[in-house]
Amino acid sequence: MNGKLIVIEGIDGSGKSTHGMLLTNELNNIGIKSIYTFEPTHAYFGSKLRESILSKDLKPEEELSLFIADRKEHVQNMIKPAINDGYAVILDRYMYSSIAYQGAKGIDREYIYNLHKDFIIEPDLVFIFHLPIETALNRIMEKRGFVDRFENKNYLKKVDEIFSSFNAANIHHINADKDEEALKNELMQIIRDSKILPLDSLQ
Repeated sequence: MNGKLIVIEGIDGSGKSTHGMLLTNELNNIGIKSIYTFEPTHAYFGSKLRESILSKDLKPEEELSLFIADRKEHVQNMIKPAINDGYAVILDRYMYSSIAYQGAKGIDREYIYNLHKDFIIEPDLVFIFHLPIETALNRIMEKRGFVDRFENKNYLKKVDEIFSSFNAANIHHINADKDEEALKNELMQIIRDSKILPLDSLQ
């Protein structure tokens, strides 16, 4: 099987990380070798970003530069080799997050996209999760006990509006306000219908 890239996007608290891991397990269980990964990574640039999230000392342009440096390294060192080895890569956050989050801070969206053009791998499928902002923030508080500087209600509303504006044949907007099993089944059905993976031949 040729490797594939499936991206899951959305604001924090929307369930993308949970469903990224569930989807990876489901695909592995039916014989599709799959791997889950996420951004920002724990590599050098990703670690710098994670340190900055609570310190508030980076300008939006500096944040964007770190996100792109981390993503470029991630694509070259992990994502591309895994795809070349025939894996379905399930990726939690990608360039859409930079466009949405840094775009909501006033950086031109086209400019952000153009910074990715030389190295990005276009995903085979993109799932963008949408959840009411208050529900997402409540989930974050229950899980973590605090919210970081990216998790402000008005800001997240702008971020979700940008996520909602993405429109392409490989992009699917998902109502994430439903139970885990129903959402997992919906994602699997979209993958089956897309025919990017040989699911029907394995069942």
